[in-house]
Amino acid sequence: MIVISICIIILKKEGSILKPFVAHLFLNILFLLISMLIYHLFWMRKGNRHPKLNTFVFLCLSLFTSIMCLTFAAEPTPGYRFDLRQIILIVATLTKGPLVGGIIFFIMNAYRLTLGGDGAILALASSSVLYILLVMARSFVLKASNSRIMVIAVLASVFYTVSWVPIFLMNIEQPYEYILHIIVYQLCSTFGTMLVLYLMMVLQSQAKLQEELINIEKFHLIGEMAASISHEIRNPLTSTRGFLQLLKSGAFSESERNTYLDIAMDGIDQANHVLTDYLTFAKPSIKKFQHLDIKKELQSSISLMIPLANFSNVTIQYEMPESTFLIWGEKQKLNQCFLNIMKNSIEAMPKEGTLKISIERVNQNVIVHIEDTGIGMSEEQLKQLGSPFYSTKDKGTGLGMTVVFSVLKSMGGTIQIASERNVGTKFALAFPLSKPDKAKT
Repeated sequence: MIVISICIIILKKEGSILKPFVAHLFLNILFLLISMLIYHLFWMRKGNRHPKLNTFVFLCLSLFTSIMCLTFAAEPTPGYRFDLRQIILIVATLTKGPLVGGIIFFIMNAYRLTLGGDGAILALASSSVLYILLVMARSFVLKASNSRIMVIAVLASVFYTVSWVPIFLMNIEQPYEYILHIIVYQLCSTFGTMLVLYLMMVLQSQAKLQEELINIEKFHLIGEMAASISHEIRNPLTSTRGFLQLLKSGAFSESERNTYLDIAMDGIDQANHVLTDYLTFAKPSIKKFQHLDIKKELQSSISLMIPLANFSNVTIQYEMPESTFLIWGEKQKLNQCFLNIMKNSIEAMPKEGTLKISIERVNQNVIVHIEDTGIGMSEEQLKQLGSPFYSTKDKGTGLGMTVVFSVLKSMGGTIQIASERNVGTKFALAFPLSKPDKAKT
């Protein structure tokens, strides 16, 4: 804060000879901050998976920043350039290693020698000594805390200034006129070093924390999945085993025997349905694309739902269009998508109701409308719909709608849901149309 206050006072003071000097140093700091933000915000996570790419991007941004700092350096006297390129060298060598720091050192000094001036050789000598000391301090930095790394970086920044300023003052006329320049320069150098290094540490810690939270969420999801699988499959299997044991005794009539067999088969079907949902949830991608007549597939799914609808006193109204609509997808997963929605809609009408199904074309999409007159959902339930293991039913797995969302996404489709308590729920599934002669790649 002290550094910023001093610099602002200088910038506001009219006629100050330090005004352009401070402006150039602030521009250098801006280049440093922008490059660090770009690196961490856009490349950090990808770089963790690709270390070489991570290092390459960091190196490119560092070289660009050092060149920009030199190009827009303050030059209070001809031949001597005051800039903050040493911050890049310090941060790169301490955090990325001697190799990255060495490349930056070489190109940075090559560009400085190209610019020329009396201070070029002096800058080369000072940065050479600085780089050697940074390489020597590298082994200590690997085991040091963030606060100690910060102290080392600040000391390196101070050393760099001290290494060339005395020679600079001896080679110019009226050196006392540049004392204030040097003080401001060192304050900006120290402030810039601390700011850039602190920013790097904070962003790195946030990236690590985010990765840890993702891992925790994954383990939590695995735990919920294991508990849900155990509960949802054990119940029908336990029931099936009980009826099979009862069948083994033989003390029942033929009608009772058929009833028990039906119940046992229903239990196996229920367990198989749960496993299918889990497999689709785990691998939602479409393995083999093919042309599907959505009208035909929807009709097939409706025919499978008719027994459940009749049992629940639900009337299915299907408006079949005359046109044929072709889409790209996988037959089994598309049917599962329709079945999950229709099953949920029928179960939302426990006493009686109407399930309306229709198809329409809107531009280059075909939209399937599924509307029920059930109990509906609240806004809070709608927001969570599709989340793994979230269910509005007491005995639901919470994967039915998750599977629907995953399948639609893998097929390039979208879903819109509107619901009102005690009125019903409307589903609108949109799929991109395809032409029969178009190959899927």
